[in-house]
Amino acid sequence: MKFAVAFFEILCLAFVCSDGLAVVAKPRTSMMQKTSSHKAIPELWPSALVPHLPHQTASTDELERRREPLLHGKAVTYSEMVDVLSQDLVQLDDVQLKARWQHLEKVDGDGVKRLRLRARKPRKPRMLNKAPAAHPSFNFVLHSTKVDQHLVRPSAGKGADVVNYGLMVMNFYGATLKKHTFSVDMVMSLKWKDPRVIDFVPAGLDKVTVAWNQALEHIWMPGIVVTNREIKKYEIVSASVTVFRSGSVLRVERAQARIMQKYKLKEYPFDTQKLQIKIASSKYMLNELKLVAEKDMSDVKENVFGLYDLKGWEAHNYTTSDGHLKKSRGVLDFTVKRNIEKYRQDHLAPSFIVLAISWGVFYFPFVNQFIVARLALSILTLLTFTNLMGKSSKELPGAAPFNFNDLFNQQIQTLMFLTIVLNISSEISFHQFKDEVLARYINNSGKVVLPSIGLANIIMILGSGQNKWLSLETVTILAKVSVAAATVCYSAYVLHGVYHNRFKGKSDGSIETLAAVEGQEEADADADAGDGGDADCDM
Repeated sequence: MKFAVAFFEILCLAFVCSDGLAVVAKPRTSMMQKTSSHKAIPELWPSALVPHLPHQTASTDELERRREPLLHGKAVTYSEMVDVLSQDLVQLDDVQLKARWQHLEKVDGDGVKRLRLRARKPRKPRMLNKAPAAHPSFNFVLHSTKVDQHLVRPSAGKGADVVNYGLMVMNFYGATLKKHTFSVDMVMSLKWKDPRVIDFVPAGLDKVTVAWNQALEHIWMPGIVVTNREIKKYEIVSASVTVFRSGSVLRVERAQARIMQKYKLKEYPFDTQKLQIKIASSKYMLNELKLVAEKDMSDVKENVFGLYDLKGWEAHNYTTSDGHLKKSRGVLDFTVKRNIEKYRQDHLAPSFIVLAISWGVFYFPFVNQFIVARLALSILTLLTFTNLMGKSSKELPGAAPFNFNDLFNQQIQTLMFLTIVLNISSEISFHQFKDEVLARYINNSGKVVLPSIGLANIIMILGSGQNKWLSLETVTILAKVSVAAATVCYSAYVLHGVYHNRFKGKSDGSIETLAAVEGQEEADADADAGDGGDADCDM
């Protein structure tokens, strides 16, 4: 019985030719489910294989068992197969194998010229009482190696396939500057030629639309993806594939996407950003697939950007070469400019109010009851503005460059600091040095000097940012130098007057005279306040 089984297996191998065949001499480890490659084979067995099996005739159950799909193993050449099996069995007749192969080609009517021979570990035969133990037994099933058309691109071997694309931005959900992302509702359209899909169009129709999942199984896809999307942040809402009788294929999908974008924040909050949606094939290189922008299929809605104003858009394609990674890429550029209205309401207006309140300390009278009030007001306004600074910068990433917002905040802080310095100087002159003339001069000059310096700086900074009068570097230098120069000149003038009055015998009397004229009304108010305070104390 052992020799009968071995002889039967040798005859099964006689239908295999060395050209285009592979044999697996590996015992089976597990069963596979049936695949589409087995469907064209069963008709070959009764006519091509069974009549050439001498000594025993296989039953119907045995034939069905051999038709079952087997596990893939290691492929070997025809000569290697003969050498391996002849070690334990008998020498094969090569002439007989080729003759049987030619007969099998004539029987096959589907044009499948290449067949694959696969083996599995034997199980107990149904026609035998006991499986052979001396030699391993091999059961063989023929498989088609014909490649499905959805795995091979239409122009394989002839050049690169051309895919026309279009990108549309239907809605804009805002930009997250700190994470360098923005979110959009987008539509991606792809169109290419594939004559092999004409058979999918029913007779009498010019086109047919199929679902995305069905198209993936039967139609070749170029594998176009959004390359600058955030990982796992591309959600397809709907997708379809339309096949035309002309051989064109149109794929349309709508998706919610979060796109990675490196923002240019040097001119924030007067910045203009060029947002980009980039696409490329995830599997084909430049010599296999080329993207071409189709402007009729691209668009960007204008009134969907919220805090931004759309300035223009453009769809174009380009190529990149990074070593062996050579790709054809497509991109949709749309330029947006930040609307300053939100920044004006949230930061500029509160900053002006706090700055004006800080200057109010110069209008308090020089009496003991207002010493704490003057100092507290100037310090509290500085702390309040510090809180506003944090809010204005919280949207920016930690590595954001120096920008117009930072320059504006620094200059406002500097002006508030100068307000505190002048306020303390006037108080020291009045209460410690007992120099009422100098104290009133510093106080009254603070009402004019600081607002003048502040307004000049604010106009220069905001105008340069919004209207591009000066670059950020230039306006930064001018703003800081102007404040420093004004402070030095004012301090020099005051010190010169103090020196003149104290050590030159008041020969000029300019500071004293100016302070006396400007502070006459204030002095009267202080006297009234002092009398009122004394009266209250007497009571």
